[in-house]
Amino acid sequence: MKCLHCKKSFSVNDKKYLPFCSSRCKSLDLSDWLSEVNKISDPLTPEQEKF
Repeated sequence: MKCLHCKKSFSVNDKKYLPFCSSRCKSLDLSDWLSEVNKISDPLTPEQEKF
């Protein structure tokens, strides 16, 4: 499996951090979302706004 953050291949022995390879990658990904480096770029359609 490849880590979603660092793209390094790793074996899925420890499911604690999936889909990341480590706690570090998991934290870095969260940090990217909180600082808005990662964001959903498409605006919502009127149908999506109802939910």
